[in-house]
Amino acid sequence: MRFQDEKELKDLISSFVNQGALKAKLLEAQVIESWPNWVGEPIAKYTEKISIYKGQLTVKISSPALRNELGYQRERIKEIVNKELNCEFIEEVIIR
Repeated sequence: MRFQDEKELKDLISSFVNQGALKAKLLEAQVIESWPNWVGEPIAKYTEKISIYKGQLTVKISSPALRNELGYQRERIKEIVNKELNCEFIEEVIIR
């Protein structure tokens, strides 16, 4: 017997995942996991910490020279991350 409001399991899971806080946490995990692929292994090697809070991607870099260079590439990093996530998740990139 089928009910009128019956939905497929994949639709229910998708609607559950797309709710505010859960979706943000999943996108944050995707950014952290994919960081080496997006910026390359040499930069990822000097990356100490990645965090996201209210649209701000904060990346802690251990090399002062690389930190300075990435400071000039903040807008490009933002574009790459948002393009890969297929949404405007990152509003600002902070390099520390």
